[in-house]
Amino acid sequence: MRIYRVTVGVEGGTPRVLKVPSKTDVQAGDAAAALMKKDEAILSIEETDDPYQEVDTPPAGTQTHPDQIT
Repeated sequence: MRIYRVTVGVEGGTPRVLKVPSKTDVQAGDAAAALMKKDEAILSIEETDDPYQEVDTPPAGTQTHPDQIT
């Protein structure tokens, strides 16, 4: 599992950073979507080297198993 930094925000607003665990950057976007506010969009997704592994949400499932971490 990798740790990703997902930056979200609205046009003209202050962006905020969410840290999520995921196997891929696409799944990181899915995990961050659960924490996004109305009208926010994903601005960037970057893999990090986080020695403490502190995250804001559990990993997202997959399209075939949305309720399971695979």
